[in-house]
Amino acid sequence: MTRTMCDGKAAAMPAEKEPLPQDKNGGWSVGKIRRPFLETVKKTECRRTWLCCGRRKDAGAGTVEPATPDDRQTTPRRPRSRVFVALRLAALLAACMFSISGSLIMWTTTAFDDFVANQVILDSSKGSFEWWINPPINPWFKVYIWNYTNWDEYLQNQSVKIQLQEVGPFTYKEVIRREDIKFDRGVSLSYTEVKNYTFMPELSGADLNDIVRVPSLPFFVSPLATTGHQVQTFTSTLATNLADAAVKPETYSHVTLRAGDFIHGYDDPIFTMSKVIASDVPMEQVGLLAQKKPPDTMEILTGASDIDRLSYFVSYNGKKSLGAWTDPACNDVEGSDGSMFPPRKVRAKAPVLAFKAEACRQIQFVFQEETYAQGVPAYRYIIDRNTFMSPRTYPGNLCYCNQTDLEECAPDGLFDTSPCTHGAPTLISYPHFYLSEPAALEPFEGLSPDAEKHDMSADIHPRLGMTLQGKTRLQLNVRVRKGMKHLKKGLVLPVAWFAQDLPEYTGSFKTMLVMSTYGLNCLELVLLYVLPVLAVLSAALIVRRLAALGRERHAEAAMELRAPTSPNS
Repeated sequence: MTRTMCDGKAAAMPAEKEPLPQDKNGGWSVGKIRRPFLETVKKTECRRTWLCCGRRKDAGAGTVEPATPDDRQTTPRRPRSRVFVALRLAALLAACMFSISGSLIMWTTTAFDDFVANQVILDSSKGSFEWWINPPINPWFKVYIWNYTNWDEYLQNQSVKIQLQEVGPFTYKEVIRREDIKFDRGVSLSYTEVKNYTFMPELSGADLNDIVRVPSLPFFVSPLATTGHQVQTFTSTLATNLADAAVKPETYSHVTLRAGDFIHGYDDPIFTMSKVIASDVPMEQVGLLAQKKPPDTMEILTGASDIDRLSYFVSYNGKKSLGAWTDPACNDVEGSDGSMFPPRKVRAKAPVLAFKAEACRQIQFVFQEETYAQGVPAYRYIIDRNTFMSPRTYPGNLCYCNQTDLEECAPDGLFDTSPCTHGAPTLISYPHFYLSEPAALEPFEGLSPDAEKHDMSADIHPRLGMTLQGKTRLQLNVRVRKGMKHLKKGLVLPVAWFAQDLPEYTGSFKTMLVMSTYGLNCLELVLLYVLPVLAVLSAALIVRRLAALGRERHAEAAMELRAPTSPNS
């Protein structure tokens, strides 16, 4: 017996074996396999041969006949709705266009950073505005006092060096409140800043009852204490006291008192008499942290009109210009208070400005390195090294010296703030005269400049522009005026230095900071790298779908050509 293969050729069938024995019911059996089961297997094998080879539908279990071309035609699937196909293509096309445009925006523009920066605009409707009014983190403010241990000996013999003893730190918790907030068309806002200091003895290295001998600020600051020729217009008692102070520096140049009084305020006869002449003195007592009356009033930009000037001052105590320097450019009060900076400038690692009233000038901070602060990435900024340089060394500071003779300008590392202190001979510097000329340190023993302890820096959030951690270090100094007997003209005496540090964040504020920071970073990575992948995949699906539609159209056309024509046509 032969059978027909798929190619139409005949193949020999194997010889039939002897019939299987039948059971009592008439069924075939081989062991436990019954005849109906064997017939089912045989039919299944036949059908498989027909399915694979394209046999005719009516082929039975016997002879298998070749299939005609019409037999090999598959039953056409029901065509999908054209609306469904169109919607599917439109969705793919929209996804592709969205992914491509999103990728282009992320890779070629700063739209993402701009969006994030706009969230920190000072606006009363934003939840973060409450944090600006009452900062959730209170900085530590530390005071170090210079104790003059051999001042009497120095007055007798100025060839000996002045012995200085650093007393402190006296640590305070600084609480800042911003009150009387008024918006001006949403572009700027004005407010009054009130600072309160709470002494923290457990964090201090000295006691407020410690006795120190320090330079008398009224003696060096008051112009009436230099000579007696200006006092003829006052009462005889006032004239006598001031003239006596001018000729007896051993009595009036330094005072011995409690450290707490020197910090918080004490009564001084020279200061009391000087207020008779200068009625605009803002303090009632002499003290490093004596409260100003009234507190400072400031106006800053909200960032709504220009995000690159967010939190920059418009005016300080009602003044848009200091009016202290000969060059108008140096009188600008532009710059932030240091608590936050324009986010886009920080993101670009560009220099940022801070205005410090106690420094009587703008201070520029420049990018140094990437670091971590409060558990999140940050950019470390340091003060520009030319800030306290003499105009003889750095001509860019020429406008900060009102002297006609450059030799009269302050030396390197010291900045003359007298134009902002009613002419008082005050200077600021880094602590311990860090980065100052060696001549500034030469008259003293006990000074140890250290970059780690005495440098200034700010760790700023690269997206939000807020200061996460910072080190502010400034030293107050007074300079001996001409006419002070028994004292060398130009000698700069350190009085005290101040350190401000931000503590580690805790609680919900830190949780919010960490989650928002890393959430934004993850979102940026997704938009940068996932969108291009989605664009490629959606484009590939569009091409595949269009190709499938083409094949379906071709198949439909072929079927129409093979369809039998009507006899009447």
